[in-house]
Amino acid sequence: MRGDSSDVLTTVKSQMARMGLNVGQSGSGSFDSAFELALRQFQQVRGLLCDGVLGAETFAELERARYQLGDRVLRYDPVKPMAGDDVLKLQQRLAGLGFYAGIIDAEFRDSTEAAVKELQKSLGTKADGIAGPKTLRGLSAIDRQQDTGNLFALEEAARVAASGTSLVGRTFVIEAATTVVDFVTLPMTPAQTAKEEEVTTDIARRLAGRLEAVGAGAIVVSGESVDVDKADQLGASAVITVSADVNKSPRANGIASFYFGHEKHPDVNSPIGARLASLIQSEITARTGMLDCRTHARSWSSLKRLKTPKVHVVAGYLTNPDDLQNLEDSEVRDTMAVGIAAALQRLYVREDADPETGTLSIEAIKAYN
Repeated sequence: MRGDSSDVLTTVKSQMARMGLNVGQSGSGSFDSAFELALRQFQQVRGLLCDGVLGAETFAELERARYQLGDRVLRYDPVKPMAGDDVLKLQQRLAGLGFYAGIIDAEFRDSTEAAVKELQKSLGTKADGIAGPKTLRGLSAIDRQQDTGNLFALEEAARVAASGTSLVGRTFVIEAATTVVDFVTLPMTPAQTAKEEEVTTDIARRLAGRLEAVGAGAIVVSGESVDVDKADQLGASAVITVSADVNKSPRANGIASFYFGHEKHPDVNSPIGARLASLIQSEITARTGMLDCRTHARSWSSLKRLKTPKVHVVAGYLTNPDDLQNLEDSEVRDTMAVGIAAALQRLYVREDADPETGTLSIEAIKAYN
């Protein structure tokens, strides 16, 4: 944080300077205001929590930014998978050519290895799953820069389109009060942490009740008990995370929703996550009148680890008097729960038959089921 000093910062500054960021004195090991500004710019561009703290997730993203495709040989390591911008570019190219149908997450796992093997078979070379110079030359030779789409995104959209309009039999995982595990650098006081758990867990339970009333299954988890892989293990239809935020300024207020993706690389985005985030955001803001802080693509580890579409809803700021009053109001929390339930139903309705925002009631949802 600002005011700290370390020899590691000298290396980090040099790396960020090579990216074109103004870090101030690159030879200095001091965490000064210029470096904090550059770090926030990097976090914003990379879709991270923009807190100006060189935490574990930001440091890992800096490491990933070091590599461009061709800088190193890429192979699958099940113990410590390789990760970086070079893996991201490889996945994008393989997806565009129809070889890769996994999530584009910049991590070289078994699904990426399998796609490389398919590419190598088509090239007539040894199918060892290793993306070395020969394989990358072959990839460049057949890559026409024709974007046929992110296969993961296409398959995700197709699964939803083919699954019908009913929520009956679907399973949803609802997470609450995840700041303690998702954003460890966010400076919440113990009282704020307790308040977040109180209000967001209540929203989650109310949402679960609404979903169960229409025949869906709902699993509520909160705080440190959250298992980010549970949704994939259960074959859930979606994950909804409800949290609250804090800010140094009491003027910061409003609701925002986040989904997996990258605002500068839309081909990476989860289309179902993006649509669901938009539906949730519009439903909650229309029903509560709270400030609409829009939806945003982010590459948070809590979002990209899942194959299941996930939306993270920040339901307001505990540090803003009006937001806090809303969050402490049981009727507002109930309204938020109904809004999220309505958004989940609208996700499965054909867009040409999609109800107007703010009009879908629980009784109307039952009619779809």
